[in-house]
Amino acid sequence: MNWQAPIPRRAVLAGIAAAALVPARPDIAAATPGVNGPLAAALRALGIAPEAVRWGEGFTLTAPAIAEDGMAVPVTLRLAEAPAAPVQAIHLFAPANRRALVASFTPGEAAGRTETSLRIRLAKTQTVAAVARRADGSVTGASAEIQVTAGGGCRT
Repeated sequence: MNWQAPIPRRAVLAGIAAAALVPARPDIAAATPGVNGPLAAALRALGIAPEAVRWGEGFTLTAPAIAEDGMAVPVTLRLAEAPAAPVQAIHLFAPANRRALVASFTPGEAAGRTETSLRIRLAKTQTVAAVARRADGSVTGASAEIQVTAGGGCRT
């Protein structure tokens, strides 16, 4: 009889937790957000042409792949600062929520990397996107798909 020892519960949970925090990959980020509908409208309202956004160029959005509850989903935005073109504004979007624009930030004058962590409410499973507008007019973006398993935090 071939018997194997069971895998410890902690090892399984640690593996699930490590796999749940996955940053958006630049090679799929361009296809992920599908800049249309509510996201495109929200970008245009801020004066940003959706087709001008360059996805994944030094910008990452890290979030859990699965959120058990949409009430407080942790999201981290990291942007490598370009010395020639400082960041003027960062905007975070959840297109399936009643209001697509979740938050806007204006970084200070400090040079270096810009990093922001916050918790957001999500109505349902969706692709969360963030864009950063630089002083030279260029716009970079990042996105991540988040599955909400139990009722969302925002009522639509």
